[in-house]
Formats: sequence, structure tokens, C-alpha cells
Amino acid sequence: MSRALLLTSLLAALAAGAASNPTSVPDKASAVTRLTWALADDLRALPVEAPVALHLSGGSAELRRAVGSLLAARLAVMNLAPTVLDAPSPEAAEALARAQGARTLARLTLDVETGMLRARGDVLGTWVNFWSGRTPTRPARPAGALSEAVDADPEVLALAAVGGPPQPPTPQPGVRGMRFLGATFARLDTPVAALAAGDLDGDGKDEVAALTEHEVSVFAADGRLLARRALDGIAPASVTTREPFGALAVLTGPPRLAAWSTRHAHGELLVLDVARAVLRPVGTLDAAPVGPLERGAFVPGQTAFQPEVRMADGKPLTVVAPFTTASLAPPRMLFVHPDGVASLFSRPGTAFTRLSGLGAGSALGDLDGDGVPELLTTSPLLQPSPDVLRVHALQDADPTTHEPLWQGALPAGRALGVVTADLFGDGRREVIVALWKPDGTSELFLLRQGAP
Repeated sequence: MSRALLLTSLLAALAAGAASNPTSVPDKASAVTRLTWALADDLRALPVEAPVALHLSGGSAELRRAVGSLLAARLAVMNLAPTVLDAPSPEAAEALARAQGARTLARLTLDVETGMLRARGDVLGTWVNFWSGRTPTRPARPAGALSEAVDADPEVLALAAVGGPPQPPTPQPGVRGMRFLGATFARLDTPVAALAAGDLDGDGKDEVAALTEHEVSVFAADGRLLARRALDGIAPASVTTREPFGALAVLTGPPRLAAWSTRHAHGELLVLDVARAVLRPVGTLDAAPVGPLERGAFVPGQTAFQPEVRMADGKPLTVVAPFTTASLAPPRMLFVHPDGVASLFSRPGTAFTRLSGLGAGSALGDLDGDGVPELLTTSPLLQPSPDVLRVHALQDADPTTHEPLWQGALPAGRALGVVTADLFGDGRREVIVALWKPDGTSELFLLRQGAP
């Protein structure tokens, strides 16, 4: 789907939700809908006098248009006769609101930060007393501050990312800058044991798969659950790990999902049947899927893989120590060990580069489309507060000794899995982070490159 068609479908869906005019926020409402309902309630509580003018700044033009359209629709239901102003600044909006006969002006600035869609601003009266003379004076009421925030979602990121590739203000010489916007992608009731992404239905867009102790879930680009497979029918393992752990990989030709939780004696090969919303088993696994064609074995009772890996060509590769994370972007291979040290191979059979300070949430992924993957990694600390995702350019020496291309704080939780995916088939890769939450649940957090 092209970017234009994607935005058209998103705006149509948002408009349809607004047109229904329910008396309470609909279940599973979009982030834009939830934000506009909260703002409309705040405005009604002041109270305001109709007609009401709206001015929005910040964010992308598409995000401002979506919020403005839905907020105006909600205020129209409240008989506040809203209009959305096109003014170059919040200050200029005041004079324009008076000229158009508005009695109230709401000025809002939108932004997406740390996984939240936020709106901040103020409300003021625009009526001018006849006796004010040449100097307009504002009435005492209505007046107030507005501040609302909701969890962002993939729709918000799709709207906020419009505007072309990000342009950092002052990039360092020789360093490509990046900027990411984040939103909650999906939530699971139990901790994620492994994460993978790939095109499982042949439509040219990647799906995201998450493995927990006893089931596999596959999600679409908008975070919608496509299918889920319980693994309880598989015999239990003779030795299990204390924490959820396993292996998950997307295989090609034909597309299949290889899944193995250490709670069970063997793994399964699964095929996604979108029409029936099921993951259909088509075979078993007797080796852990370290990659699409690479196989390994678990260390009994430990959340780690044994250091011996069978490569795609059948040749063995021995890593210096057991590893918790493997990420393959042929010919490059990354293996992260339990102590936060990693082995980075430029190609099989060559000497590796020793990296330090990497978290279990690490991956290789080509985020800028130049054919060379970047290194993504989280904190090696056991309980970081907050965890931080860093993106480094791959270099001959240790890339972590150089300033990252981008880094940003993640929501609360331990980031123990990272993958990149082309969710929209546009050639731009998004980042999915698996977070273990303090309450025993987990969250898949989506990071998408956004417009400045």
C-alpha cells in the first residue's frame, strides 16, 4: 500500500468513528479519537462560548489535520459551532479568530514523544468590548490551560511520519542522523520469550511474531492480532528455564514460522492462514531456529544458546561463548553473550569484533536503506530505569565507541527483544521492541522514523 493510500484509509477510518457520535469513547478507539474526546470534555468544562475557533501547531500537517477534523466533529456535537483556523502562528490565530466572529479560541500544540500523543495549549475569549477603543482586550472568561496525553498507536505514527525523511538539525560530520517516534504496538498477558518479523502471508509487508512460554501470536502492521497458536499440545521439556526463553524465526520459500519455547520438548513449523485467522502446524523442529536457515541448541536450564551454530550451508560456526541473542543480516552476524559482551562477524569464517555494553535487546537492521545494517541495542543493566535504545553505524572497530545515530528512552520495563520490520511495504524499516513490564505482562513497542 502506498503512503498516500495508507493516509487516506487512516483518515477515513478516523472520520467514520467520529461520525457515529457515541455518548462515550468507543472501545478500542484510536489514539486521535481518545485525545480529541478528552480535549472536548476539557473545553466544555471551562465552559466556552460558541462559535469556537481551533488552531493547531506542531507535529506533521497530516496529524494536525486528523486531530483538527475529529476535534471539530466532537465540538459540533456539543453545538459549539467549531472552525479550524489556518494561521501562521498561535499569536496570529487570535486576530483571525476575531475577524471570523469566533467568541472562543483554543490554541493547541501537538507532539509525539516517549510513546505518547500530547496536546498542550490554552483557551481564551476573543470578544472585544465596544468601549475598549483601538486596543482589543480579552474577556476574563473563558480562559484556561489545556494539557492532555494518550498512548500513541501505529495510526499516530503513520500520520506523524509524513513529511519526508527526518533531517537532524546539526548532524556530526560523517554521521547520518535519525529520529524515531514511538507508540504501543500490542500488549500480551505474559512475558515475551522471543520476537521475529517477516512476510508470512506473501503480501510484501512484514508481520510481527511474538513467542511466550506457551503460545505464538502474529500481528499485522496496525498491531491487530492476526492469529494465535497455543503450544500446550507439545510435550514438556525435561529441563526448563526459570524465565521464559525460546527461539523464533521467519522462514522463506514458502513462508513459515519456526517457534520453540524452552518449556517444550521440541518446536513447531507454522503457516499463517489469514483467511481463517489461524497458525497451522506443518512440521516439528529438532533444532532451535537461530535464523531462517541457521540452527542451534539451548543450554539446558539456562536462557542461552550453546555456542555451536550450524550455518545455512551446513558448516559449523563456534562462537566464543553461549549467547542469549542472535541477529543475522547476511553476511553479518551478531551474537550477544549473557555478560553484555557481543561477537560481531563481518562474514562467516572471519575473525569477529568484540563489542561491549550490549543488552539482550539487540539486532542488526538496515534502517536507512543503504544496504548496510545498523546496530540496535538496549541497556545491559538488569533493571535499567528507563531502558534506552541506541542505534549505531556499523564500523570496522567497535561501533559503540562512537556517538550513536540516535538514542531514546523506552517505556517502563526491561527491553529483552528487538527486531526490525518493513510493516508497510514502503522499504522503510520500523523497529519493534519487546518490553517485560513490572506487572508480569509485556508490551511490543513500535518505533518509526518520523518527520521533524
